[in-house]
Amino acid sequence: MQRKVFLEKSDEILDGGRLPKDILCKAYLPQARLGELYIRAKRTCLKNIVELLHNKNIIELSGFVNLDLEKDEIIKGVLVDASKSNEDLTALSEDIKSIKGVLEVKFSSNVLNGLIIDELFFPLMVGGERSFTLRVESFGAILKRLYEKFGTGAAVILYEMGIGMGESKFKSVVSKYHVDKQTAVKIILAERSAKGWCIARIEELNNKGAIVSASELFECSPFRDNQDKPISQLFRGYLAGIFQQLYGRNVSVTESECIAKGDKACRFIIQIAKQ
Repeated sequence: MQRKVFLEKSDEILDGGRLPKDILCKAYLPQARLGELYIRAKRTCLKNIVELLHNKNIIELSGFVNLDLEKDEIIKGVLVDASKSNEDLTALSEDIKSIKGVLEVKFSSNVLNGLIIDELFFPLMVGGERSFTLRVESFGAILKRLYEKFGTGAAVILYEMGIGMGESKFKSVVSKYHVDKQTAVKIILAERSAKGWCIARIEELNNKGAIVSASELFECSPFRDNQDKPISQLFRGYLAGIFQQLYGRNVSVTESECIAKGDKACRFIIQIAKQ
């Protein structure tokens, strides 16, 4: 039996030793017995839940565990394969419910041709904020279409979009975490890795401007080694929005290096605009 699981696991180690991160989304296993579980329980019984699944030869393909400290409760979501188990998946839900401390169990076995898709969890939350995912290749197709239809006007649109996003994010971080402006910038750039944008680093930061490098930038990855000049507009505008909030003045942002034209990483030079 061919066994293939989505999101596909990767052995690739990215810049800085980082590894790819999968989220619970779907699993594809032809001829397997697939199911999805939602479990809400007291934190202390998590070990018993995991042991029950293990003892019944239930394989966890993809999942997550979130902890609510105030309620001392966990939410466990998991896509499972029961092809090596004699357990009926519907009965498995009842077995989990019988564990002391388990508060709620939901089960889905809606499988289409060996494919199960997460239907129990919505909306997608990232860091407490509603989010959505978009394939990097799909974003590349959007950019290609924009440039085909609007030419250089597409660059202006994307850049202005980025400025609005950066300004909004900066204000949100300062308000949410009650931090100073420089710390807000560091938080925002660190989040780019966690949210799959890129691996961003501040190479230089002073009262005249900054230099930021971005490895594996999602905006430029679809065009890697295929352009003769830097192509980032959205992220370049995003940085402009962030640093204009930091300095309280307009800034210019230049992408001096870009993976689209064969460089190792994208590199942005931020300068305070002359008055």
